[in-house]
Formats: sequence, structure tokens, C-alpha cells
Amino acid sequence: MLKRLPKIVENLNHYHLWTDVLHARELAHQADNKWDSAAYVRWTVIIAWVTLEIACQDALESPNISYIFKKNLEEAISKKGLKRINWGNGIWQKVLKLQVTRKSFVHRFISETDLFPNFGVADEAILIVREAIKDIYSVAGKTSPNWADDDYDRGWSNKGFQEHIYITKKDAGADEDDENTIRVAFVDNQGEHVSDILSPEKDYQLCIDSLINNSSEPINAIRIYKGKKLIEERKYIMRGV
Repeated sequence: MLKRLPKIVENLNHYHLWTDVLHARELAHQADNKWDSAAYVRWTVIIAWVTLEIACQDALESPNISYIFKKNLEEAISKKGLKRINWGNGIWQKVLKLQVTRKSFVHRFISETDLFPNFGVADEAILIVREAIKDIYSVAGKTSPNWADDDYDRGWSNKGFQEHIYITKKDAGADEDDENTIRVAFVDNQGEHVSDILSPEKDYQLCIDSLINNSSEPINAIRIYKGKKLIEERKYIMRGV
């Protein structure tokens, strides 16, 4: 089952790349012809590999791993006195095979049949990279980043125009004329929309959490008003899900 996480990518360059990977894979599945599908498969593999490289660099605090991946990864692990990677089987054997696929897309003149990889290649690349990312953080004695568990992207978001309906929820005890009434609003590319009207004593954090976790469109900011006065604004860099 796909896992959907709020795609807040502020200060998380790795997650930004990972959302590209998930998006490319979904486009490969949704493409109308083999040419487009193959292009998105290649994009998935290439960006997934970049994401793995920088995750390894982050986990091991070694910025040069990507240049000669296997050699530099082994050296970084050795310098920290960590457990060596087994390249002969398991996930890292799969990583080496994925590297061959990636090189064939980037550096070599592959055969015509190889120019049209099945979207299953993209699916497998994501599974391999996700497992390898989790393993390298484990090797480094660190917690794997939460974004590695994200496995959802809607793909084409604008196939046909969809009008968005904004609904305001009002707390039963809220008086809109009370200057202490709390209004929770979010800002998207269409402007500002009030999502909740609350009694002064209600905790508006729950409304913020709901907006972040359930919105399918990118939210640029969430604003909290007391009466007509803005008392708090939180800005976000978010990719729609």
C-alpha cells in the first residue's frame, strides 16, 4: 500500500529529489505511449541514483562519495570504523546492478530494445534505493530519514481542469462577530481561504495539522487570525500530493 506523507520539502534537498523520483515513476505508469514511458523510466533511475549518492554522503558525512561510488563509499565506511558492506549479495548487490542500468542510460550506447525499458525498471529502482538508503543510515548508526518511506505521487495533476471547492468548517460554539474568534486560513496559488472558524479557547494546532496532512494541493502559508487581526503566519515550501 502506498504511503502518503505531507510533501514539505523546505531545507530538505534530498526529499526534493525523492519527490522527483516518485513523480517520474508515476508518469512512467501513466504515459500514453512507449516513448514517454521510457523517458520517465530513465529519469526515475537517474534521479533515484543521485538521491542514493547524496544520502550516502549525508549518512557518512563524506561529500565525495559520488565520484567513484563503490570505492569512495568503502573508504568513507572504513575511515569511520564501521561495518563493511557486503557487495556479494543482498541489497548492495542489487545496488551494483542498478548502477549498471544507470550507466547504460547515461554513458553508453545502449541497444534499441534497451531504449524502451518497462516501467517495472522504475519500480525496482525505487525499491532498491529506498532499502539502500535505510541500510546506509543504519550502518552509520543514524535514523533513516522519514522521507524515504514516502511512496506516493499522483502523477499528472492537470489532466483536465478540476475546479477546487473550498469549504469552511465552523465550530458549534464560535461567534463570527466575536473579536476573539479564531480563524484558520491557508494560502495556495488561488489565494487565501478560511478553513476553520473556532471558539477562542479551541486549539487551532489541530486544524493546522489537518491541513498539512490532508491537502492535495501545495499550501504556501497558513495564517491564524484573532478576529480580523493576524496573530501567526507559517510559510511552507510544499509539493502537491
